[in-house]
Amino acid sequence: MTWAQKRRSEEYYRRAKKEGFRSRASYKLLQVHEKFHLIDEGTKILDMGASPGGWSQVISKLNPDGLNVATDIIPMDPVPGVIFSKGDIFSDEAIDRLLEKSEFGYDLILSDILQHTSGQRSIDHANSYFIAKRILEMAERLLNRNGKMLVKMLQGDLTDTAKKEYMEKFRKVRITKPPSSSPSSSEVYILAEGFLGGKQLR
Repeated sequence: MTWAQKRRSEEYYRRAKKEGFRSRASYKLLQVHEKFHLIDEGTKILDMGASPGGWSQVISKLNPDGLNVATDIIPMDPVPGVIFSKGDIFSDEAIDRLLEKSEFGYDLILSDILQHTSGQRSIDHANSYFIAKRILEMAERLLNRNGKMLVKMLQGDLTDTAKKEYMEKFRKVRITKPPSSSPSSSEVYILAEGFLGGKQLR
């Protein structure tokens, strides 16, 4: 990381502390929302891999009259306006628990999940792909028709594969990288809109 990149990262870290966010990752979600109007008020939102709660704080702020549910295998300190459900995304039991929190599914699924990196780029990239693929599978049971998803992935050979798989399920899919994401990081986000599956509930 260059000096300029390090300073920019530290600036977001200091800003998060000053503004009361648990993580500088909060700004990634805020910036995607500002650019693409991701979060509609009064909807049902699921924040996956939520701990320590930076993204949950954002959805609580932007969707105060909707349903906000967060899940992670790691416990998370309470966020006002957000219901937390502990679980492993690779467990079907976790899906059942999430449906208990919102019987009629979700309008937006967010995922900032990333396994602990090994330092081997190809392995870390592949792991991020399998997580993105699993979340797409979960959408079949959790996401409402016309719903949206924002899912983190590390860029690499499988990025186009993941995009094509999402394109089979959504009307519009793009890859985006918010300004607060470190330039030295390979992380990007799959933004998928207009889910073609699920049920028409509204």
